[in-house]
Amino acid sequence: MRTISPAAALLAAFMYAVFTALQTQIMSALFLPPLFLACIKFDFVKPSLRRLLFLNLFVAVVVVSLCVTGDYERALLIFVRSNLILFFVLLLFCGKSEFDIALALRDIKCPPKFVSIVFFTAKSIFLLRHEFYLFRRALYIRGFTPKTNLLSYKTLAGFVGILFIKTWERADALKNSMFLRGFDGEIYTLSARKVFNYYDLALILAVLISIALGVFL
Repeated sequence: MRTISPAAALLAAFMYAVFTALQTQIMSALFLPPLFLACIKFDFVKPSLRRLLFLNLFVAVVVVSLCVTGDYERALLIFVRSNLILFFVLLLFCGKSEFDIALALRDIKCPPKFVSIVFFTAKSIFLLRHEFYLFRRALYIRGFTPKTNLLSYKTLAGFVGILFIKTWERADALKNSMFLRGFDGEIYTLSARKVFNYYDLALILAVLISIALGVFL
């Protein structure tokens, strides 16, 4: 199966994003890594494009503001760079969870405390997403339809308040749990450290070739 390990995905995303963001002109070398990745993860192209379309709503605000001032060249550059970076990152992490980021940081030998912070942040995001899913289900079952009225505002405000209280309680419970277990700042998991496979090496090589072409040509 053509899979990219989280560690390789994180390294490739960092190198490609920094290199692309620093470019002052559109070069054909920038398109090499996304095209290569699209060939490897062809099944994830459509889901990534759908998410990219939604994210372009935020990019369009910047592009339109530059077009209003008459800076069309910079608007085009920002549009192309943003979409290349977003599409590349979406392809890399499509099908992966937020916990894979923490595991990737562990695999590339990041400081254990930093990995722990990312892991606990991923856990919080997972729990918040689950709470939001349950909240939407409960409103749907009760036949609630959000509108621009006082009832809708009170309902949403109550949900935000409940989330705040639950988050505070979970953080306090986590602190007490870690203290009782003698937490030393490092998270230990049952998953073994992953070794780079051929697709990981090919992806990193494609990014390095793209950077080299952009620098020397």
